[in-house]
Amino acid sequence: MSNTIDQYREAKNSYLKLRNQAKRELILRFNEVANELLQLQRELLEDFGEKVALPTKGKKPRHPRASKTGAKAAPAAAPESPKAVELRKQLERQKKKLADTQAAGKPTKAIEDRMYEIEDELRLLANQKG
Repeated sequence: MSNTIDQYREAKNSYLKLRNQAKRELILRFNEVANELLQLQRELLEDFGEKVALPTKGKKPRHPRASKTGAKAAPAAAPESPKAVELRKQLERQKKKLADTQAAGKPTKAIEDRMYEIEDELRLLANQKG
């Protein structure tokens, strides 16, 4: 009986050692990749003037939904640029922030000004395309 308990304890100890070693290696690898990402970001900015933000979340692959009816879908409009999509998201966030601020009875001028700036940027992008 004690043989089984001894084997269990040995297995548990080796598991804990292996777990700690894997944790250290994963942290080391993460830091290596993070440093490489920062280097790439710096090079993009210095060499090409392209400012790329580090992602806060992983991107999920999007799968197009099949239409439930067998009818053909209308032709899609030209896809928006990533910058336009981001500006629209910012505008939605500012609208929500404005509503929350108004509900709290606080001054809203700064938020409204930021919304106008975002709308102007969207108009400029639209004019550049057309």
